[in-house]
Amino acid sequence: MATVTQTNSSAVSRALLLGFAAIAPVVALAFLRSNVVLALVPLFLSHLLLLYATLAPNCQWWGPIITRFQASAREVWLTIDDGPSPADTLAMLDLLKQFDAHATFFVVGANAEKYPHLVTEILTQGHTLANHTQTHPSRTFWSAGPAKIAREIDACAETLRIIPERPPFCFRAPVGFKNMFTHPAAARRGLALIGWSVRGLDTVKRDASSVAERVERGAKPGAIIVLHEGHRTESLPGFNLRCLELVLQRLSSRGYRFVLPRPEQLRAGKCRVDYSKAHCPTSALPLR
Repeated sequence: MATVTQTNSSAVSRALLLGFAAIAPVVALAFLRSNVVLALVPLFLSHLLLLYATLAPNCQWWGPIITRFQASAREVWLTIDDGPSPADTLAMLDLLKQFDAHATFFVVGANAEKYPHLVTEILTQGHTLANHTQTHPSRTFWSAGPAKIAREIDACAETLRIIPERPPFCFRAPVGFKNMFTHPAAARRGLALIGWSVRGLDTVKRDASSVAERVERGAKPGAIIVLHEGHRTESLPGFNLRCLELVLQRLSSRGYRFVLPRPEQLRAGKCRVDYSKAHCPTSALPLR
């Protein structure tokens, strides 16, 4: 089971957030007869804070989110979401091999079930897998209850247990959205919640160069980079591949290496998260 080994302000923030949400209706009732507008203020503020904690991807209020790793050189962790994709995965693997780069693929369980050969190829070429839910419910996961969150995580985990022999120890919520039930569900399963240091916004932008420029500006030793595959394959064929190629070119030219960090290198805010007792497929892979 994963544990935080340093004092984590997330627990305090979580308690304060839930406490304020519980007290806000009482305060509102106290002011209701004298001033309706004033009575609405604590309710509005409590809802605003709850939404921020849920929808801000790297917000630590509900619990620790891994946003970087401890690097001793110009090393970054490349993560690729939403695959595997028949349009992109194999070509992406070729690009990674060309640049001697390694990546973690945050796969959607339903896609892994459809294309198990792509999952096998990812592992064969020395990359790792991570849990990105079974169906990627990006519009509803932020408001999901504990039962739905558990189903999404467990179904994807079961899929990945059937296909490879190395189950992942990392989880990323769709779009990075999470709520008060996400961290407890992940903790019970020994999963680390992974955020990012920089994202290229390749699901929004239409110019691959601007995606790569954004990643290059935000890249620092220990950064976690997120890109995607399988998006807009009909309207912009090859777009995700071009984004990856430019990111690999730009950062490699600056001396960066794309590595798979060990669990003890992971950092959540100011805290180090200890996954030494959890199964970890990356622990046997040397940094390159």
